[in-house]
Amino acid sequence: MKPALTLLAICLSFTSCQKNQPERLGYQIISTRPHDATAYTQGLQLIGGRLFESAGQYGESTVREIEPTTGKVLRKRPLAKTVFGEGLSVIGKEMWVLTWKENTVYVLEPDTFKPIRTHTYQGEGWGLTTDGTQLVMSDGTSDLKFINPKDFSITKTLTIKDGNSKVSNLNELEWIDGQIFANIYQTDRIARISPESGQVTGWLDLAGLKNQLTRPNHADVLNGIAYDQASGNLLVTGKYWPQMFEIAVSKK
Repeated sequence: MKPALTLLAICLSFTSCQKNQPERLGYQIISTRPHDATAYTQGLQLIGGRLFESAGQYGESTVREIEPTTGKVLRKRPLAKTVFGEGLSVIGKEMWVLTWKENTVYVLEPDTFKPIRTHTYQGEGWGLTTDGTQLVMSDGTSDLKFINPKDFSITKTLTIKDGNSKVSNLNELEWIDGQIFANIYQTDRIARISPESGQVTGWLDLAGLKNQLTRPNHADVLNGIAYDQASGNLLVTGKYWPQMFEIAVSKK
């Protein structure tokens, strides 16, 4: 009887593991929209029908508001030439904009881009999102930091894994229906992550999008995720991409 029990245990364990495997997510392109091809996209957030974007590179970093359907830049504020702008997130009447190696987050008024205050932090700044109450920040490693927006103090650090393997290069972030979507830098993949366990619950491969871009272009990597609560769809783009895409995400 022992071999049978052992085999049963293995089968049950295998079934359990199979159930915990990340889902493969598919997508359908709903619309293709213009995007400023001079923007080295870092952060992207759609809130209340308004689209905000941060763009990087030293001497070129900006914060901007974009018309969601036409991609027209409605207004923008340049950041200091000595900083490299990174992820962006908005809660209410405050917008946070990270910097890469300058250890500073800028807090601005979303309606005017006027400075409110700054906070400092340790390490690099990459992506930023919010659950509506707290901020979640990536720094290029496999860790996500949960942050109190009042003083930018870290309340929790979560290591992201696919099974037992750490997932690094976490970049631009978006909070969607209780889970975190993260661009994996230098890839065409987006990870869907549980904010409780840190486990990857799904993978979305957007490799086909770059082939849809108009040519000629000098498009860099995929980066930028904005969730449209009204439609349930995503707006995604990349660094120096001349287009952004509205996509509907589905299970394969």
